[in-house]
Amino acid sequence: MYKYWENETPVEVYTGKNRLKYFRNAGKLQISACDWQNADGETKQGKTVSLDVEALCECTEALAILRDVLTECGA
Repeated sequence: MYKYWENETPVEVYTGKNRLKYFRNAGKLQISACDWQNADGETKQGKTVSLDVEALCECTEALAILRDVLTECGA
């Protein structure tokens, strides 16, 4: 399996509650819960979901949901 997250530098933003990483070449969008600290005080990334951008673009229902979310945000 190709580990795109190890070979590509994503466009990344941290909102304080979520982290978004867009791997353009791999066509993946990762959305993570907020960072957390383990018992050793190390900061860890929260649980993450990876979305296939191509699959999203092929589904009008998924695009409609994303459009609605962005509209609600004022984007």
